[in-house]
Amino acid sequence: MEHSSVARDPQTWTLDRRTLIKLGAGTVAALGGAQLILCFSPDVSAAPTISGTTAWGAQPARAPITVFSYKPTTILVHHTDTPNTTDNSQSAAYALARSIQQSHFANGWIDTGQHFTISRGGYIMEGRHQSLQTLQGGMQMVQGAHCPVLNDYAIGIEDEGSYNSILPPDVLWNSLINLCTYICQQYGLNANAIFGHRDFYNTGCPGTQLYGRLRDLRLQVLARLGQTLPARTWPLIKNGISGENVSTIQYLLSSHGYSTSVDGSFGSGTAASVTSFQSSKGLGADGIVGQQTWEALVTPLTNGSSGDGVKAVQSQLNSKGYACSVDGQFGPATMGQVQSFQRNMGLPVNGNVQTNTWCALVGGIVA
Repeated sequence: MEHSSVARDPQTWTLDRRTLIKLGAGTVAALGGAQLILCFSPDVSAAPTISGTTAWGAQPARAPITVFSYKPTTILVHHTDTPNTTDNSQSAAYALARSIQQSHFANGWIDTGQHFTISRGGYIMEGRHQSLQTLQGGMQMVQGAHCPVLNDYAIGIEDEGSYNSILPPDVLWNSLINLCTYICQQYGLNANAIFGHRDFYNTGCPGTQLYGRLRDLRLQVLARLGQTLPARTWPLIKNGISGENVSTIQYLLSSHGYSTSVDGSFGSGTAASVTSFQSSKGLGADGIVGQQTWEALVTPLTNGSSGDGVKAVQSQLNSKGYACSVDGQFGPATMGQVQSFQRNMGLPVNGNVQTNTWCALVGGIVA
């Protein structure tokens, strides 16, 4: 059964803290397929200040909270897509938390959907009841309501504001780093557990600008924890997930000769095609697209290539703010946008779409 989304490479690079600072994040990420080891003592701060539900005046949950006796595997970053307020006070943060809870009650949910909320003033607040208690214990997690399919194994963090055209303020960003570091520390997660909402659902969340900075977030958390980063980490995509990554899988299946509708919804038809493809490649035929299946699906593309694989690249570029026509023709315009994307992701800037660029395009992590 293919449930691991991590690919490993025996080659490693070793960096001390001073070298890391001197090189910068872009150079670190550009080390390519090598495994990255940060060899210094973890610089983990004390637990950040997190205001519990009582502090911000939450109403009781409207049904019993489900608590799982296992640890989460993923951290999902969201934005609230609300106005970018200039009121950075604690009272405004608490009012936001109350407003979100009422909105989620109106959705028919039993409580706030996400586990934690960060205000534009940098205040971190517990969302769903018992999320803080289970995080502090480090052995259990609360079932959320922030992303279908992932609610049972992903911690959801809502960042106040709308980040399609601007970046979050520094005080929010720093709190996000602190919270993600603490979550990873408590649950024994690697920084490669951090993804964006849009990686698993048909949404623009957490906004194009914030999403584009998730690589920096992972590097910051990685440096604080002193972890080893696998060469590549791919998002795990399965039945029930929707969005751009599902469309990419469908385009790639089509490029391999499997008749699959490109609708961005991973249903029974897509699962059947994935299973058939896996069988043809001698992979575990479970219908789940993890590391081995991703790396069998993707094919190298360059200037002059054409077909559904190129459409997948073009569609991904568009979703990330790199505008190009989705016409299946890999010409100079597409190549230029690939190069821009590679530059921003710290990848070798050659305009060719090979395994590492594919991984980054679908929201994966490349060391």
